[in-house]
Amino acid sequence: MVDERAEFRAALDGVRAGCPEAVWKLISEYGPHIQRVVRRKLDRRMRSKFDSLDFVQMVWASVFRNPHEICALAGPQDLIRYLAALGRRKVIMEYRRRIQRDTKYNLTREQSLDDTTITPPPVDTEEPTPSELAIAREQWEEFFRRQPERDRSIVQMRIQGSTFLEIAQQLGIHERTARKVISRLAQSRLR
Repeated sequence: MVDERAEFRAALDGVRAGCPEAVWKLISEYGPHIQRVVRRKLDRRMRSKFDSLDFVQMVWASVFRNPHEICALAGPQDLIRYLAALGRRKVIMEYRRRIQRDTKYNLTREQSLDDTTITPPPVDTEEPTPSELAIAREQWEEFFRRQPERDRSIVQMRIQGSTFLEIAQQLGIHERTARKVISRLAQSRLR
């Protein structure tokens, strides 16, 4: 028992001193404990995005970022408990980020391409009649005529393929102003 603690202390001193052999010995000896905990905690929905070794690497990155925390541990069992708790926390944090929060990484929003329950939206096969097109064009021209000159210029440049940055530079306005004009006009046409 005394030799085990002395060996453990020597290994931690080597890690603190930056000895690569001590670091690799620590990783190879205690890494499987982290991996076991991670495999038990990892939700099945996250398994397509993460391997258990991803979390093991995250744990070791945290450990070696703050090596003073493991140097205060008394023995190997304390280190195993510390690493296991850190591994559980990493999995839980990523679970919350990927499953519970409404973010762009939320896995609950993903749908399989093989899912046959997804039905495509109905395709509108009716084309507008020439008179409907003429009426729509007249309405658009009337609406467009009532807009300020600057707004008309922005729309015309955008229709011709200019980017918002090019429009802003040419008209001497901010890029956001050009975006807001297009957005406002599109919204007012939808009403």
